[in-house]
Amino acid sequence: MGIDVITGHMGWFLALMVVGAAAAAGGRYLSRIRRLKANERRLARLVEQRTAELQELTQQLHVANDLFAELAAVDGLTNIANRRRFEQYLGQEWQRATRGRTPLSLLLLDVDEFKQFNDTYGHLAGDRCLQSVAEVLRAAAGRPADLPARFGGEEFAVVLPETPAEGARVVAESIRANVASLAIPHSGSTTAPHVTVSIGVATLLPSQGTNSRDLVADCDRALYQAKQSGRNRSVVADQPAE
Repeated sequence: MGIDVITGHMGWFLALMVVGAAAAAGGRYLSRIRRLKANERRLARLVEQRTAELQELTQQLHVANDLFAELAAVDGLTNIANRRRFEQYLGQEWQRATRGRTPLSLLLLDVDEFKQFNDTYGHLAGDRCLQSVAEVLRAAAGRPADLPARFGGEEFAVVLPETPAEGARVVAESIRANVASLAIPHSGSTTAPHVTVSIGVATLLPSQGTNSRDLVADCDRALYQAKQSGRNRSVVADQPAE
């Protein structure tokens, strides 16, 4: 076999070796690309899964925050607005009434001789009594904007936006009559044989130099007058002169 033949064979052999090496390298490269793409797909699925989990946790956090805010604004015994929510809402409605030049009315009511009720029937019965009064307030505050609230102890309040004095008086008398119609026995009362309430009613048209505390003060004076004049009645505060 001649040198040229051997050289030719070696050339083909080397060429085949190069081609084989290139093919092997190409195969490894393609395999690496496939692995990278597979890892990329797995990573994308993982990111998608984690994103969905994060969105769900965020939604749960929003729900929890909303629930916490709601619970923080509700009186635990009567399940109506608490004093904090009342003050916040009254201030908000005062500002709105100031802008719109609309009347804002407020009711303050007190369960008559409630200490004697507790002394006679016990605190559990007293709690049930307050819950029953709160239900009457909830029913009387029929509009979405009306807010019944527990003012403190046996005192309650009702905020009545865009309500003139006569409308507030009608609501107050409805509450007084409906509480009496519950016929909750109260043998320790000097007012009636059943639970009654006294109610102060006040209405203001917000103006410069006045604030929501003035409305509360007027209403509190009217409530005091209702109790001093015999209880189981509603008294409307005098309207300021125009």
